[in-house]
Amino acid sequence: KINAPRTNNHLVIEGAGGLLVPLNDSQTVADLIQPNDKVVVVSRHYLGSINHTLLTLHHLKGKGFDVALVFNGHDPQSYQVKTTESIIGKMTGVPVIGRIENEPYFDSSVVAEYADYFEEQLIRVWELSPR
Repeated sequence: KINAPRTNNHLVIEGAGGLLVPLNDSQTVADLIQPNDKVVVVSRHYLGSINHTLLTLHHLKGKGFDVALVFNGHDPQSYQVKTTESIIGKMTGVPVIGRIENEPYFDSSVVAEYADYFEEQLIRVWELSPR
């Protein structure tokens, strides 16, 4: 059995690869999510991303989880990006808490800026207490 570390702070657990990626012979990333957990789904823009994102959100919402969405690799000039985000938003009603731009590089200051921004959005959407 996999257990999350005990902490009084907000904890982020990244389930890289998707919700149903096997962790061992009997558990998937989805099994890490506990009943009161809140889930942030990160979606990219690629062929099939609408389907993959809708399936993931449908599964999570069906289980009763609070879900928010981040789009990664956002290009504000792209018609495809705008269309993808619009379709997912309209079909799910899941709040979009932000977008990660196509940054020329990532260093600790860029990561810190995104962390502060997303923390503000999560506090707003889920009424979390600040860290």
